[in-house]
Amino acid sequence: MQPSNHAGYRAVTLRNRVFFRVSLVLALVGGETPALLGVVLNRLYTLRNQLIHGGATWNGKVNRKQLRDCTQLLGKLLPVIIELMLDHPEVEWGPACYPVVESI
Repeated sequence: MQPSNHAGYRAVTLRNRVFFRVSLVLALVGGETPALLGVVLNRLYTLRNQLIHGGATWNGKVNRKQLRDCTQLLGKLLPVIIELMLDHPEVEWGPACYPVVESI
């Protein structure tokens, strides 16, 4: 990679980090739980993409701390989401992303 490209990459990465932190602080200070949750879930989705698409490898050193934090957070968050969905069957949650395919 050429130095100019590397410097551009660092600038974009820094801008993304600043945007993420500002969004997080504004949502937290403003008491905007949906916005805060949106920012956090966006970051979790980024980590998921890195794992699924090969940005982080088995027994690799990249993103291990973030992965541990993510699993702890999801371990607390998913049971709450599931409970909310079960407690409110009248709510239309939308179609399943991967509906069951019936055999012919």
